[in-house]
Amino acid sequence: MLKLVLILMLIAAGSAAAAPADDFAARGNAALKAMQVAEAMDAYTKALDADPQHAEAAYQRGRIFLKINEPQKAIVDFTTVVLVKPDNGRAFAKRGEAKIVLKSWVEAFADFDKAIEVSPLDYEVFVVRATYRFQRGELAGAIADMESAIAVADGQTAAQLQKMLDRMK
Repeated sequence: MLKLVLILMLIAAGSAAAAPADDFAARGNAALKAMQVAEAMDAYTKALDADPQHAEAAYQRGRIFLKINEPQKAIVDFTTVVLVKPDNGRAFAKRGEAKIVLKSWVEAFADFDKAIEVSPLDYEVFVVRATYRFQRGELAGAIADMESAIAVADGQTAAQLQKMLDRMK
């Protein structure tokens, strides 16, 4: 009986922590939408202070860190996401992009490959890997990734990706 009470208390504590974290993450999303990056960063940080495993806040803050050229901090946040949600291919892809900034190409491509493995129906993960393959001069691989992206993308996105592919060839 005591075990049951303790488990219920832990569950209640976890959901209580999630509510403020969710609120802060929502504030961060609104601030980011309004292009108020500093406010978004602050809100995501508060969300992560309330719940260190808040995947959405970690992902969004990681994206900001990547944009402001703080790749090591971005890697920490994207790693949080992939530990909490190992099926989040976009987090693997973004972590790979941060590793590219650090010139860790082998590790980056391992993340790109993992992104595709866990999210094979997400066109964005193929586009990310195609972009870096193209930069490395791996045209055949970049074309194959773009073709895979087109195959899983919706109509308008697929049409845009086809235009990108045509320019690659």
